[in-house]
Amino acid sequence: MSESKPWYSPKGLCFTCTGCGHCCKGPESGYVFVNAEEIETLAKRLGLTTEAFGQKYLRRVLDGQISLIEKPNLDCVFWTEGKGCEVYEDRPTQCRTFPFWPEVIESEEIWEAESEHCPGMGQGKRYAPREITRLAGGEGGTPDGPNGG
Repeated sequence: MSESKPWYSPKGLCFTCTGCGHCCKGPESGYVFVNAEEIETLAKRLGLTTEAFGQKYLRRVLDGQISLIEKPNLDCVFWTEGKGCEVYEDRPTQCRTFPFWPEVIESEEIWEAESEHCPGMGQGKRYAPREITRLAGGEGGTPDGPNGG
């Protein structure tokens, strides 16, 4: 039995982060899930213990998962207008793998709808289907763009 190829096969998809921050900012609330290793890395970056980092930047959501908090305007706590992501080099896997999330690459229609909000989608570097599958599985990350989201 052969597995069907994804809709974006064989040519893949293009994406280069433009630093617009659409994926980092409100107007809707959202979650940026983090694991223990990411928490430790971010805490170290900010010169905090993991406990202090957790008290200041984390919240429990959805069945006890851990997410970064948001600012009152619903932007990510690490997004600063005019600067971009303050922790870009150490950003969580969820941020590194955008827009290659399973729910975004599920269909061409969903990809196109999301690309209306993200100017980097459909532009720049071409990702092969194998690399997209790896990113959608939470492995690796997109190349560094301009300190954005």
